[in-house]
Amino acid sequence: MRGLRQCLPLALLAATSLAAAPAAHAQTQGAPLRIHVRGSAQIEAVAWTEPDGFVVRGSVVDDARSAIAEAPLSIDALTSAGAPAVLPAVDGCAADGAARAREPRPSQGGYVIATDERGGFCLRGRAPLADATLRIRFAGGKLYDAAEAKIPIEAHAAPLAPVILRFDPPVDAIDLDRPTVNVAVALRLDRSGARGFASGAPFERDRLPVVLEDERGARLAEAPTGGDGRARFELPTERLDGAGQGVLRARFDGTATLAKASVSQGVVRYAQVTLDLSHPVEPARAEDGVSIDVEVRSSRGPVEGGVVEALRAGEPVGAATVSGGKARVIAAFTAERAGTVPISLRYVPASPWWIPGAELAIDVPVAGPGAWRQIALGAAVLVIAGWVLGGWRRAPKRAATARAGDERPVAPPGRAGVRVMGPLEGATGWRGAVADAHDGTPIARAELVIVVPAFDGSGVIARALTDDVGEFSIEAPYRSDARLVVRAPMHSSHEQALPSPSKLGIALVTRRRAVLDRLVRWARRQGAPFEGPPEPTPGHVRRAASRVQQREVELWASRIEHAAFGPDPVDERIEQDLGASEPKPGASPLAP
Repeated sequence: MRGLRQCLPLALLAATSLAAAPAAHAQTQGAPLRIHVRGSAQIEAVAWTEPDGFVVRGSVVDDARSAIAEAPLSIDALTSAGAPAVLPAVDGCAADGAARAREPRPSQGGYVIATDERGGFCLRGRAPLADATLRIRFAGGKLYDAAEAKIPIEAHAAPLAPVILRFDPPVDAIDLDRPTVNVAVALRLDRSGARGFASGAPFERDRLPVVLEDERGARLAEAPTGGDGRARFELPTERLDGAGQGVLRARFDGTATLAKASVSQGVVRYAQVTLDLSHPVEPARAEDGVSIDVEVRSSRGPVEGGVVEALRAGEPVGAATVSGGKARVIAAFTAERAGTVPISLRYVPASPWWIPGAELAIDVPVAGPGAWRQIALGAAVLVIAGWVLGGWRRAPKRAATARAGDERPVAPPGRAGVRVMGPLEGATGWRGAVADAHDGTPIARAELVIVVPAFDGSGVIARALTDDVGEFSIEAPYRSDARLVVRAPMHSSHEQALPSPSKLGIALVTRRRAVLDRLVRWARRQGAPFEGPPEPTPGHVRRAASRVQQREVELWASRIEHAAFGPDPVDERIEQDLGASEPKPGASPLAP
């Protein structure tokens, strides 16, 4: 679970991360690229006839199964031949749990109605409508794509009582490494719309069949409800699809007196990743790189995506992407003599459903330097000694500065920071590169500023911008009290003590990731019900806050959700405002 918590924010920003590289390329070409991130919408509804009319009830949810409130819906009807059908006048009826009914209005041969605060809608026709199909359309908007559903109207001789299904408790995550997962679905009568049932009339809730399906429509299990109206499933995980995002759908097909009902729940199916060697490592010279072939698997077979990283004494010495459950890591390091060197291999996931297992510790055999290499090293020692002895006879010469791109790449660190990559002998400044902390994309036009304490003025003693490939060079006298500040338009600023003149690798975190990280840290400090499995997300925190009536937390989580996944960029002002409005511990509940 700890691994899932570390990497789930990556999934929440998948669209932004995947678009980062094209955006950087467009900037290098001088053409800015606007990135739009929108969620999908889904319409779920049922419709049936009654002796004196018809009823249609449903809801609109997003891809995280959260309600889309105030969504305008247009509804018309088609005959079995596909021609437009004439619709009678309708009235609004209260949807599941709604405080009041939303009234529809006529529009172009149909109706227009907005969903309530829970994303629900309900219409009751004043005359029967047989042999027709209702077409319900949502036009979408800035945050959601358009959606459409065609709902057939089923004929019944008597009025049907609306039924509500709920996953109780909700199932957010499924561990595929466990043999089974327990799922409970509660079925109850919606008495607010049950015209055929008296308010206090008994309702037999047992022995009603409930079917469980997945996002493929595959039938997973069927179970009857008990006396408490709950259908309980002990679902074998082997029936589920592999690791990834999915949906559980509970379906009740109705009876002669009860209407059909269904409910869907978005889930993340996750599995632990294990590493093993494909074959023993062949000896090689460490400086030339040792080839390590790794098998990357889970309980569901080969793993796709992510990175296998090799570390020596905690420092990265090589990395390779995973494809088809395999990775070939070239580990390059220095070794003075032949023998074995301990290396650790770890899996760095690119998706939240892969949970890193334990690191794989191996002993890598390395060969000593060859004869010609030893001769070359000896000659180099003699040359250096001669240079040192004769240095007093010539003026000091400034060392040539190599470009930061000449350094061997290392795996992205996953957090903001400044890493000293090596010394710059005789230098009075710094050089290096600025890149994204998660995907390693170079950050162009990032600003680096060296500041020192000052009684008046800014205290800035040097300033530089990165070029189109994220590289920089900055010159200034070194001071132990100086600080380095790094800023970029789409990334959070980073500030720390200035290291001595050296080669630097600087990593920045996008503002979208930063606001999500803030929410995750806040939820973990609060604990239940905000932390939640497998990882606190804006949607989870928002729903939890709604249940415990903490309006301040609900609004804050909604703002972070819009900032992280909305179409508008997150600038420094928005990031600071979200930080300043973070709810204080123990925020008091507010009445709805």
